[in-house]
Amino acid sequence: MTLVFDTTALSHFLDEDQAILKVVASKEFDQYIIPLATDAEIRFGFMHGSRQSDNLAKYAHVVQKLSFELAYPNQDTSIIYAELAAWAKEHGVALSINDIWIAAASRQLGGKLLTLDGDFKHLPQISHADLG
Repeated sequence: MTLVFDTTALSHFLDEDQAILKVVASKEFDQYIIPLATDAEIRFGFMHGSRQSDNLAKYAHVVQKLSFELAYPNQDTSIIYAELAAWAKEHGVALSINDIWIAAASRQLGGKLLTLDGDFKHLPQISHADLG
């Protein structure tokens, strides 16, 4: 099973949040994915923090050690993005552009999205990892 990280989950994982660590350590998942939008948002956050170099080094170490994969969008992702964005607009669900890209990647990969962001719960098309 594939576990897909949104920015909140990845940030908490890097901060060694116990609930997130428990999900990652479970035997349920054998593939860990960071969508490109998540990677961009986490790097943006590091650039505006006081420990940019330390955070980037830790991030690179964790990604390599745990064999996280970076998922790049392609045309299939953009089709899913368009479907999710249209559905959200029709149903009055406000999501950021990056959140829709992250959701599209998760759906495309058939993964479970790991998030602490309640906005994703408004997308019934997305499967979520259980935080316990």
